[in-house]
Amino acid sequence: MKKKAISIILAVSMIISVFGIPAYAREDVTDKAMQKIYTVLDKTVNALVGGIAALIATPKWEKQSDYKTENFYKGLDKSEYISEAGENSGWSVGYSNASILTGKEIGGGDYYVGGSLSVSKKLATEQWDDQKVRTVAISDGRGINIFSSVDCFGLANPDVKIIRNKFAQYAKEKNLDITTVNVSALHQHSCVDTFGMNGDIIDALFMSSIRTILGRDLPGGQNKDYMENLYKVTVQSMIDAVENMETGSMYFGTTDVSDLMRDKRDPQVYDGNLNRFRFVPDNEESKETWIVNGSIHCVGNGAAQKELTGDYPYYLEKCINENDNANFFYILGAQLAITSNGDNLEYDKERQEKEGSKYNIDVYAHALYNRLKAINDETEVAPVFNISYKETWVDVNNNILLLAAKGGLLKNAIHKKGFGKYCILTEIGYAEIGTDIAVAIIPGELAPEIAFGGAETADKSWQGEDWKYPSFASKIPDKKLIVFGLTNDQIGYILPSNSWHSIFTENEEIVSTGQYAGVFITEAFFELLGEIK
Repeated sequence: MKKKAISIILAVSMIISVFGIPAYAREDVTDKAMQKIYTVLDKTVNALVGGIAALIATPKWEKQSDYKTENFYKGLDKSEYISEAGENSGWSVGYSNASILTGKEIGGGDYYVGGSLSVSKKLATEQWDDQKVRTVAISDGRGINIFSSVDCFGLANPDVKIIRNKFAQYAKEKNLDITTVNVSALHQHSCVDTFGMNGDIIDALFMSSIRTILGRDLPGGQNKDYMENLYKVTVQSMIDAVENMETGSMYFGTTDVSDLMRDKRDPQVYDGNLNRFRFVPDNEESKETWIVNGSIHCVGNGAAQKELTGDYPYYLEKCINENDNANFFYILGAQLAITSNGDNLEYDKERQEKEGSKYNIDVYAHALYNRLKAINDETEVAPVFNISYKETWVDVNNNILLLAAKGGLLKNAIHKKGFGKYCILTEIGYAEIGTDIAVAIIPGELAPEIAFGGAETADKSWQGEDWKYPSFASKIPDKKLIVFGLTNDQIGYILPSNSWHSIFTENEEIVSTGQYAGVFITEAFFELLGEIK
């Protein structure tokens, strides 16, 4: 009887979590009475799912109090920061680019596709183009900073640390002075699932306890062969980038692409630029490297499809390679609910009908390229690269996420905080590139208003409260702020606490650690600034 009851409760939980809450819900609810009703409903569901999660055996998660730092790069101390280029300063940059596909993704095993959740197995059925890791190694004449950007839905911090550990072996052999090693996700919704959350949901929910008790691996959406290949290729790209380093000059410029973007969630605040660092080698025969930062979700093929595509970054790279003979590196910004907007672009109707989303993505990438190549406001960037990191803890208050983690659908570094309480270990960073540009380095999908200001006031917010924190930008008034998002971890959406909506009206709240994720990240960022500024 007890087993039947548990099965019924699990089934109800699964129905609520998967069917009752659309993964890409979007409903604008402004009536305060309805907001309160939804809030009560949310709390009821969260409590129910929390009860279900409590019945599932807990994996061997480490206690927060037992954690010891490993495979973490803290970067520079305050005393090592420089405000202007030194006598021996100078830019050196290396680049590498490699495919992470194994050749077995179509029909060769369980290769789940990231994006929206699916109760049935969402396995890759077709490959449109390549999926890559792109790496740059950067130095201002002091240590070397590695940045790898991966075509994938997301990478959790434990996977980043596996990559760091493997690369560290090479760095030690070569006696390299490595300051930081960073791995970012481009969050394509039509890539092989590297995050784990798009696995077999039914297996995860109903078999996870048995697997945990028997000491077996939880299912999840990661394919082990794919991940091992990703680690191997990413590490090799880091090695190649270091070995390809050469001296040169750096230039920074921006181009407005706000008309090619759409923010699906108020307030309408975001960085509407593509920000470009253009490295020009001293050797005239060497290629330039374009390091581009933008805040646009890679959802050109929708969120529920099974075709594999690198989305607009792949086709943007193709334009740059063919027309400018330059290397391309791309990293996402603060892109919480920001997606592409190609409504005003011109399309060949015949090709559009024949090729569908693949053609639309290509057209959109060309539009972005046309803006990039027209940049004419470049300024030279002084060879100054200050960078620091801080490990931080974020409480898990969203029981849907906790349930998914217990089922093996998340690979984040979850720790036991106390009886029935859990938290995630993550990293937050800050960098200064040149004398005029600051970078907030964020482990997830940040609400742009947290970085740039303009958060909803009490009269407009769901919680009827003001966001009590100043913006990141206001704390660094002498520099232009940009954001490197989904870097070194993917802890989900990071929202202001006063803008926490209902899981039945928005999708961001479903894939978040909880209402106070924005608070934890903001306070950690300000603490880091206090340590180095």
